[in-house]
Amino acid sequence: MIKILSLSFATILFLAASSTPSNLLKSVQASQEIPKAATVRITLVNAPGINNEGSRWEIAYELRIINQADDWKAWKLGKFKAGSEERVGELIKEGSGKNPLRFPENRQMVFKIPFSPEIQERLRNQPRDQVKHTAGKITPEEIQLLKEQEIKSQIFLFYPIINVYDAKLKKNIIIPQQLSWNFDGYPDAQFEIKIEIHDDGSYSFKSSLPTRKPSD
Repeated sequence: MIKILSLSFATILFLAASSTPSNLLKSVQASQEIPKAATVRITLVNAPGINNEGSRWEIAYELRIINQADDWKAWKLGKFKAGSEERVGELIKEGSGKNPLRFPENRQMVFKIPFSPEIQERLRNQPRDQVKHTAGKITPEEIQLLKEQEIKSQIFLFYPIINVYDAKLKKNIIIPQQLSWNFDGYPDAQFEIKIEIHDDGSYSFKSSLPTRKPSD
């Protein structure tokens, strides 16, 4: 699974960097617009039979959301292990798409996934700044703030199954994936995936990097 994770509460207790303690867990600034939808853009960059008549691809997906505390629990329970078919988090939307590959405009699928008012409220309550403390000198107040931060910090989980039929290779290449995107790193909820099928039928899979660094 490709996971871009913030440090969990348990990890922070041991690995937190030195800094001035925080006295207040602030939510996203009121002036910052909360996205009303997620946009997931998936591009098939190349494949041996990408220009062949009969080559096609289809995608089935689920977009879910989970808070950092529950994400950490799922990780400890092994729900993100390679080969696991269990899906965690609250379902936002499931959908699918199908296109022939002969025409270049069909080699990218864009899924616009609207957020309900409840999901938008969860995003609005996302902590604006990560709680930090001096290593080895954590206070009871900071422990409480760290727990609250984990509960309020939101993570998008994207489960796509990508099936590419390559007419030149005369075979289906099935690409199941599990991806995790922290809302803190992707405040505009814009995500991108690029895939390339190689001559031997293997593939490369890349996910977008965060648009916001932790220090921003």
